[in-house]
Amino acid sequence: METRQNRITAFEKDSILLSINECIQCGTCSGSCPLADEMDHGPREVFSLIKDGFLEKALISNTIWLCVSCYACSSRCPREIPVTDIIYSLRQMAVKHGLVPKKIKMPHLFKAFDRQVRSGKRISEARIAFFYGLRHPGDVIQALPLSLKLLKRKRVEL
Repeated sequence: METRQNRITAFEKDSILLSINECIQCGTCSGSCPLADEMDHGPREVFSLIKDGFLEKALISNTIWLCVSCYACSSRCPREIPVTDIIYSLRQMAVKHGLVPKKIKMPHLFKAFDRQVRSGKRISEARIAFFYGLRHPGDVIQALPLSLKLLKRKRVEL
């Protein structure tokens, strides 16, 4: 019988994810990350967990959801590992395998954004906000004054 762990252990042979094996654990990525102090594990530790066979532990950590895609880690990596792209792939795996942490909201924003990207259409902030807002209407109401200002200044398209 195939278990969730067996499916994850297969690691899906994604070439971006396989580049984790090139990591020399220097810590430059974690040292470059502006949010490393807020993460359960810095990017270096996430790679170490995965290399040591603890992929599920890496996927349930808040690390992959706190990444702001600034690419500081990727641009400074001495092995030129696409750290940010790997984090994005790990998010996709976490969603696919139902390992999304319940206590943080970022996965819902990620799902809304990913849905928009996969549609192949132009990315619409309003559409992303709509799908996120279905899960978190209080956040939408709270952001309404700022949203109206952005609309008035034509900084957001409908």
